[in-house]
Amino acid sequence: MSFLTKIAKKNIASGRLGRQIFGSLIEWNTASFLAFVFLVIPLSAGITLILSPGNYIPFLYLLGLDLAVWLIVKCCRRLSGVFSLNKQEAGITWCQIAILAAIISWLIGFVLIFHIHRHPAAAAVFGVAGSVAGWIFQDKLKGVVAFVHLRMHHLLNIGDWIQVPKYNADGEVKAVTLTTVTILNWDTTTSTIPISDLQSDHFINLQNMAEGKTYGRRMMKTFILDTECFHPISSKEAEALRSGRYEAVSRYLPAEEIKEGALNAHLFRIYLHHWLMANPNVSQKPHLIVRWMEQNEFGLPLQVYAFLLDSEFCSFEWVQSRITEQIVEAMEWFGLMLFQAPSADNIRIIKEPWK
Repeated sequence: MSFLTKIAKKNIASGRLGRQIFGSLIEWNTASFLAFVFLVIPLSAGITLILSPGNYIPFLYLLGLDLAVWLIVKCCRRLSGVFSLNKQEAGITWCQIAILAAIISWLIGFVLIFHIHRHPAAAAVFGVAGSVAGWIFQDKLKGVVAFVHLRMHHLLNIGDWIQVPKYNADGEVKAVTLTTVTILNWDTTTSTIPISDLQSDHFINLQNMAEGKTYGRRMMKTFILDTECFHPISSKEAEALRSGRYEAVSRYLPAEEIKEGALNAHLFRIYLHHWLMANPNVSQKPHLIVRWMEQNEFGLPLQVYAFLLDSEFCSFEWVQSRITEQIVEAMEWFGLMLFQAPSADNIRIIKEPWK
């Protein structure tokens, strides 16, 4: 590592904006420097030769403008990476705005250096070229508009947990530029998405929920019950439910509901609602619903719609699984059964009952 590189990295890591800018300016980047020397300088000379033959002054102006824009873009791109790691939202936004301002300044400077605005023919050619460039880079322009909209309205920040169904992306935002958003998915893959798609299409920001700023994380489970098991309970079954044989039933199901002739599916739904209301992991807001859905050819679906207080991924999935297991276990107490399509083994048993 060269002495200059050490100084640059030390200043960039200092945390002070002035030193970070200085460090990013002096940091050596061979590929970027060679591109400037062998691409930008000859291109500037060629443009000057065409638009202002025999005059080297515009070339010096244009070269100085190119150098200034190159340094600004180089500096802002480097600092954007640093600010992204530190989740410094304001710094990221201003770096991207500075890049956009530098590009616009270059266009204005180009017009003024070669006095294009004074020559109708040249202005017309420049306008047509600008229109063609605008058509070619329309996605980039849409990205700039989307960046300004999303950042200024605080709809997207570094570290946010977002889902983009169109791209099957689900994870944490790692970087935001004028044109792209980089997402580290929970399966450890990385998705790079055009930022314009986040404005034009649907995306979900779950950060407030993950930080506990909402009522919790939604749990929505549907259990299809076999309607052949639905029946009014007998006096013997009512006595068994009241007797405390199943402690959870006697604790959470009101005694006045348990009576001969009551539908077992109705008692199960009432029990489940009261059990969820008493569960310390379940929020009472904004909704806690246990409802029957529209019957289909498989049976009658029972949906549990609730919000769990702990929204952290592992904890949420653990609590959701425990609730599911409890629901399945409680069905037997009421003489109910989940519907399951017959398998090959079921069919074989029916065909060969002697086995």
